[in-house]
This record gives sequence, structure tokens and C-alpha cells, in this order.
Amino acid sequence: MNAVIIYAYLTAILILIWVMYSKEKKLHRGLIQSLKDEREKSARYIEDLDGLLFMLTQFQEMGMAYRKAEDLTHLCDLIVEYATELADTDIGSLMLIDKKTNRLSIKAAKGLSEEVILKTSMEIGEGIAGRVAQEGKPIYCENIEKDVRFMRDSNAKYGSKSFMSLPLKVKNKVIGVLNINKKIAGQNFREREQRLLSILADQAAIAIENIQLYEDMKHMYLGTIQTLAKAIDARDPYTKGHTARVTKYAVEIAKEMKLPYKLVRNIEIAALIHDIGKIGIKDNVLLKPGHLSDSEYEKIKKHPRIGEQIIAPIEFLTNVAPLVLYHHERYDGNGYLEGLKAEEIPIGARIIHVADAFEAMTSSRPYSSGISKEKAITELKTHSGRQFDPKIVKAFLKILARNGMLEERETNGNGEKTDSAGAAS
Repeated sequence: MNAVIIYAYLTAILILIWVMYSKEKKLHRGLIQSLKDEREKSARYIEDLDGLLFMLTQFQEMGMAYRKAEDLTHLCDLIVEYATELADTDIGSLMLIDKKTNRLSIKAAKGLSEEVILKTSMEIGEGIAGRVAQEGKPIYCENIEKDVRFMRDSNAKYGSKSFMSLPLKVKNKVIGVLNINKKIAGQNFREREQRLLSILADQAAIAIENIQLYEDMKHMYLGTIQTLAKAIDARDPYTKGHTARVTKYAVEIAKEMKLPYKLVRNIEIAALIHDIGKIGIKDNVLLKPGHLSDSEYEKIKKHPRIGEQIIAPIEFLTNVAPLVLYHHERYDGNGYLEGLKAEEIPIGARIIHVADAFEAMTSSRPYSSGISKEKAITELKTHSGRQFDPKIVKAFLKILARNGMLEERETNGNGEKTDSAGAAS
């Protein structure tokens, strides 16, 4: 009897131990799974945080880059560059709707041939990008060759497999389309990439709209100023075409010297309006047929300052105003208004000074006949290093010697000599 009780007791203990062990094992497995789930959750959180940090960094960089964009073309290039970087691909394009034709055309691209970029133009509603522009909704495709929405009748192959086409919208108005492609089969857009590209498209649309408005404003201001400059030119029939010729010379010199695009553009604008200050000079002085008295010459010498005062308040002409102000300074310091010399004078002003002097020497006035181009070249060489910057003279003479592209006088059908504006002289 005692043996039976002991056996039963031991059995019960073993069963209890087994139950406790099973529970412990189950609890252990649950704990391990729980720890594994938490680890995976933490990894996802870390990935999300990394993604958020990456996104914020990228958009901060984009915002800074957008503010530095020189013009619409530069801005569009930046947007495509950032979009392809975010999507880890090398194929993308940005299309804008032309306000006049209401057609989409490529303004910036990466990974596309020059021929495709130049020839691509489509109606709103035409093709994938046209549909996105029409409906204002993005289109995403994992495999364009298998997606029934984009099946072709022919066996022609697409240049990419998966793609995203996103509308660029400002206040529910579509102004363009951003296209991003993945070329490798099976290489699809991750959820994070889709989110980032959607945000980028929204920000890009605002940046494009802002720079378009700014450029429209610049064109309006510049058009007004050019009209004033032409009015000055027209006051004296003997100097008609002077501004156009000076501008032509100045731009060619700047390009020959390989100056940055933005500086070349500022020089072009400054040359177009370099004499705008003459609007403040009375006709009896400005149009006097004979030589000027000392007091009259002093009045004429004020026109660079007057011109600078006219354009200085206009923000986008801030870097142009000094070129207008100093275009009569001499390399040796004997010019006016401030007697600056050599590198103290902005290079744009030095270039306009050479162009202006050459045009003045080769043009006829009521009180003097213009000299030949050959004699004008001799004058430039003689006064190089004194009145003129030697580097600029060298660049200008190289242009003239190379192809004669700056020949400003041609013969019309009546055998008369005309200037570049077509006025008989």
C-alpha cells in the first residue's frame, strides 16, 4: 500500500513538473517570438526614421538648390537630378505645358537621347504623360510590357519596365508632368520612393510656378527699360542702332572670354541699357551738332549715374547697375565718374567700354565721320593697357580676325550702306 501511494505521489509530481515545463517552454517560445516581433518593429521604426531623416535632408538640399537656380532651365535640371537620385535610377524627364500651344514638351531629362528630348511634344490627353496632365492624377506601373493599360499593337519594346508619372500641380492646376523610369525588369518603386517622389513633385511645381512668375516680371521690367533705351537711341537719328551693335560686340567678347552664363546675361542686359541715363540729358546738349563745351561735357558725363539710379531699385538688376555706372571708367584710372582703374572696374563694365568705343569710332556723326574698322582696330591696340583692358582688347580682336562676324555695315539693294537695323547712313 505504501508503495502504491509513493508511486502515485511520484507520478503526480512528474505530471506537475511536465505541466510546469510545458508552460515554461511555451512561455519561453512566446517570449522569444515577442522579442523577435519587437526587434522587427524596432528595425522598421529605425528604417522609417532613417527614411524620414533622408527625406528631410534631401528636401532641405533641394530647397537651397532651388533658391540658387539661375533660370527655369536650371531649376528643371535640378528637379530631374533630385528625382532620379531619390528613386535610385538614371532615367527621368520633366515636361511643362506651353502656355501658347497647350502642349507638353520636355524641359529637362536624364538618360534620354537628345533627339527624343527635342522631338517629344504631345497634346494634353495624349500618351501616358498627356493623360496625367489631363486628369491631374499620378500613374504608376510595375511592368509596362504586361500592363493592359499600355499594351502596344506592335512588338516594339519599351525603354523601361516600371515607371511613375506624376502631375506637377499648383492650386489644382496642372503645369507639367514628372516622369521617372526604372529600366531593369523586376526593379519596382518602393513605397518610400513613391512617397518621396509625390512630395517632390508638389514642391517642384511650386518652385517652377514661382520662377516662371519671377521671369515674367523680369521680362516685363526689362521690356519697359529696353523701350526707354530705344527711345534714347531714337532721339538721335545718327546713333540709331548704336545700342544693338554695342550689345552684339559685348556679348561676343564675354563669350570669347568664357565668362559664366549669368555674367554674360548681365553684360547683355547692361549693354542694352548702358545709355539709358541719357534720358536725363537735355536735347540741346545731347543732340548738339558741334563740339561740346566743358560745362556741356560735364552734363553728358552724368548719364552713367542717372542710368544707375534708374535701374538700381529693381532687384533683379542689382548686379547690372554697376556695369551701367562704370562703363566709362578707363583701365588707367582716367575715366569717369569715379576714376576707378584696372580690376577695380567690374569686368562687364570694361567689356562694354571697349564695345562702346569701337562702335563710336566706326559710326558717323554730324560733326565727325566714322573711321574704318582697320583704323579702329589700330586705336584699340594703341590704347590697350591705358584706356582699355588688354585682355578684353585681345579677345575682341581675336573675334574680328577669326570670322568677321561683327561686321556691322552691309549693302542694301540700292547700293547704300546700312547699319544692322537697316537704316541708310
